[in-house]
Amino acid sequence: MIGLPSPFPPRFCRACGAALHREVIDFGAMPISNSLLDSNEIGAGETFYPLRVLACDACHLVQLADSPPAEVHFHANYLYFSSFSRSWLAHCEAFAAGAIARFGLEPGALVLEIASNDGYLLTFFRDRGFATLGIEPSASVAEAARAKGIDTEIRFFGRDTAADLKARGIAPSLIIANNVFAHVPDLSDFVEGFAVLLDERTVLTAEVHYFRALFDGVQFDSFYHEHYAYYTIRAAQRLFARHGLRLFDVELLPTHGGSLRFYVCREDADFADGPQLASHLAEDDAAFARMVEGLDAFRERVFTVGEDLRRFLADARRAGLTVAGFGAPAKAPTLLNFARITRNELACTVDSNPAKQGRFIPGVHIPIHAPAMLEPATPDYVLI
Repeated sequence: MIGLPSPFPPRFCRACGAALHREVIDFGAMPISNSLLDSNEIGAGETFYPLRVLACDACHLVQLADSPPAEVHFHANYLYFSSFSRSWLAHCEAFAAGAIARFGLEPGALVLEIASNDGYLLTFFRDRGFATLGIEPSASVAEAARAKGIDTEIRFFGRDTAADLKARGIAPSLIIANNVFAHVPDLSDFVEGFAVLLDERTVLTAEVHYFRALFDGVQFDSFYHEHYAYYTIRAAQRLFARHGLRLFDVELLPTHGGSLRFYVCREDADFADGPQLASHLAEDDAAFARMVEGLDAFRERVFTVGEDLRRFLADARRAGLTVAGFGAPAKAPTLLNFARITRNELACTVDSNPAKQGRFIPGVHIPIHAPAMLEPATPDYVLI
């Protein structure tokens, strides 16, 4: 087969600026995942955007080739409220206790969280006597945080926001940025904000979905427009270094199917490197090389998952069996649209978030109900 020239214009890495030549997967046009529809919007037409994933050979950051601006995702009616997940709350409570102990944080010190959502994490610090401040661009979840008594500013974080906070005397001992690095289109501006705020005693912690876990687990539903980038340890280390920051430790976490927790300080700070950091980086480099070699097989596995799901649902329908979904996360539209699953194959799904109930999955228009409907409906299968 003769290879054809790429129809796409050149793309450059969001982190290091290198030219991007390696395609991970191309899903074609997909809807915006968290833009759940109400009944009036279904007949009005939807906007679909390209969903094409590339990898940077220079710094090992995996990223979308193109994506809508952040304002398309994070707005006054943003529907993702983290506090509806009990397992996630337990994870955050354990993190708060661990960070306080590890860094000897004293009550009264300021904990700053970037992308603080509905304030779920900061409450665990506030209840232990710490001062807290959240930075959150989406008004819906920010107002929920304020209702909990968590001081929250509705704005995007970057160099200018950090400079404003510093000018106002905001001096955090701990900065948290959990599951936000994936959502940032301008990484240079974002990371420069941390460089502005960190002093020699401040620690930044950040959690991100690990691309290695995504790849090995065929978690392709984690690709959606709200996620601009997917991280390796090496990509993060190089990103922070370009802004005078140092990755001094990393933890591998089970959350989100496999995540990383980064510990970051100023380049000249006294925090010692974690004893396993060097080995983690070496393993990460080897894994990236292996993944690059296995991209064809990865794409084949993705297509197989989609085909198998559609075949299962079609067989269940022909056998007269009913199937209901459980959950309406941002991952669902990628999975369902890719596998071409509509209401014909999956009549409905349920979600515990009241803000999602009564709405519809974009693209495929599967309705979302409260979990209570499962008991009287008694479906034969539940698709999680």
